[in-house]
Amino acid sequence: MLEHRRQVRYGSKIALKHVVTGRFLSCIKGMRYDTGFKQHMAFCNSWQPDKLQDLWIVIPACEQHVKSGNPVPFNSVIGLKHQQSGLNLHSHDIDSPPTKSPVTKQQEVTCYGRVMEWNGHDGPPDVNDNWLLQRHSTTSNYDNSGYWEVGDIISLRHTNTKRSLSSHDFMMNNGFQEVTCHADGHEENHKVRLSFSYPIIYDQLR
Repeated sequence: MLEHRRQVRYGSKIALKHVVTGRFLSCIKGMRYDTGFKQHMAFCNSWQPDKLQDLWIVIPACEQHVKSGNPVPFNSVIGLKHQQSGLNLHSHDIDSPPTKSPVTKQQEVTCYGRVMEWNGHDGPPDVNDNWLLQRHSTTSNYDNSGYWEVGDIISLRHTNTKRSLSSHDFMMNNGFQEVTCHADGHEENHKVRLSFSYPIIYDQLR
């Protein structure tokens, strides 16, 4: 029963901590990049999770239909919807058009999409919102058995560009820690830990 409660499910509200720096993945509604497509910033900020800015809803991949409450297996392609803004974690090709991150000039990560509540079963319409969920590995051999649970250290690979979600001790001009996509996901900076997951209130997702 305890294992059942620790599992992440579609519709779960989660907080993701960058392992190396200890900061949580975040977004603030209305805060946009000055460069690239000028979409909303994705960044890491506080060492303690902010229940307004740091919560993400686990949703299916683009144009996929998965019922809320289903557990999330490793090696799944998923989406992450920022709870406060309603936007989806997003990235795009670094070369077309040039949309490099502001500090390290790696692949930009943003929050983007139609602002809407998740309906409990459908994925977003944009393939650039798709992320491959894997247990973190320093090699190309992944243990992708079982289901995603609280405490797991993962990597998230952007499926369209094959680069992995990353962060580092580089700060943007606003003082927030830059988040990018970079390389193949085997580095320490690619490690993300699921810090906690709120249980799903099924009545809200029907």
